[in-house]
Amino acid sequence: MKSVFKKIVLFTLCFSFAFVLFAEPKSTGITDSDVKNYAKNFDSIQKELDKLGVLTDDNNIQATAKQKADVDKILQKYGISGSNCIEKFGMISACAAVLVGESELDAESIALMKSFGLDPMAELKKYTNSKDFAVVQANSKAVVNAVKNADTSSYSGSSSSYDSASDDYSYSDAELADLYSRLGASAQDVASQTSDLSMNEINEQGKAVKKLYDQVSKAKGDSGFIYKSEVNASKYKKTDYKKGTVISIGDNEADEDIDIGASYIQWKFDLDKKKAELKFVWKDAVADRSNYVSGMKINSTDKTINYTITSVEYYFVKGATDRSYGDSMEYVIKTKEGPVFHFWIAWDGDYNAFRKKIAINGVSGLEDYFWTEE
Repeated sequence: MKSVFKKIVLFTLCFSFAFVLFAEPKSTGITDSDVKNYAKNFDSIQKELDKLGVLTDDNNIQATAKQKADVDKILQKYGISGSNCIEKFGMISACAAVLVGESELDAESIALMKSFGLDPMAELKKYTNSKDFAVVQANSKAVVNAVKNADTSSYSGSSSSYDSASDDYSYSDAELADLYSRLGASAQDVASQTSDLSMNEINEQGKAVKKLYDQVSKAKGDSGFIYKSEVNASKYKKTDYKKGTVISIGDNEADEDIDIGASYIQWKFDLDKKKAELKFVWKDAVADRSNYVSGMKINSTDKTINYTITSVEYYFVKGATDRSYGDSMEYVIKTKEGPVFHFWIAWDGDYNAFRKKIAINGVSGLEDYFWTEE
């Protein structure tokens, strides 16, 4: 099997396990012509969707409102008709996963799912409409051949666990962990005991937060003013900040509200108390086949850096009169331990915060973090 089938089957399995309590999807009105054209033009459709950038890693179409018209043109050009051609494409793909799976799903995966009292094909069919499935099934041979023999070498996200020499398909540990995480006594049990993140997502997030911790823990010195490169830089004036100000960065909600697989930071700068606490929590996950609920083991590392604030400088500029810019400000927080923290914000003419920046000397990766005043 080619990687495109792996993506179809894996996505459909995971989706159906997570939503096992849902009713049968509504029919998309697939016609015999739609299915024949899907099979005939499968390669061409996939390549054009991939080139357009709307084909996700799990072989679904994810298009913006602007992209939808282009996607419709591609699908209709290749004979998938109607204003709901995107929905038809998705439904045919789901039905194709069932048909190919009936003949090609490996024994390991079947045994795994049956050990949980699940019929793998029955679970796959829950993501299909019975009327639509009947139309696709009538063209089973053409659809199966198209999917199995698809040329995915040029797809930007193509990857495969398929061994063409042995004709055996096997799930990687990450894929099995993703399957395990959706299995359990019920969909509610899974939701309450597992992360919403995949193992790869957990590990990528974890690496980013750990890298941030390593950089901040070694940071020394001052990166310089942010506002000096901004509009109206010469108009910034040093003034007094509001008493009682606390600057927060990251996810400062209660820990129990944070996804168990998510890595995060919780920073607080209490300007009156002259104390700063920077908490870093990063996770890493490994496949754990003995854990039938989550399918993986999640390790957590917590680190906190405390600083004593020696001084706070506050710079402010009143917005331009043409309403293109609102007020702007920057906090400069110096610490006994060495690093200087800069927090800058610019407001638009309607006083919506539209740009925020954080700067610490020697620290990168702060672009996705935003700070707030309490």
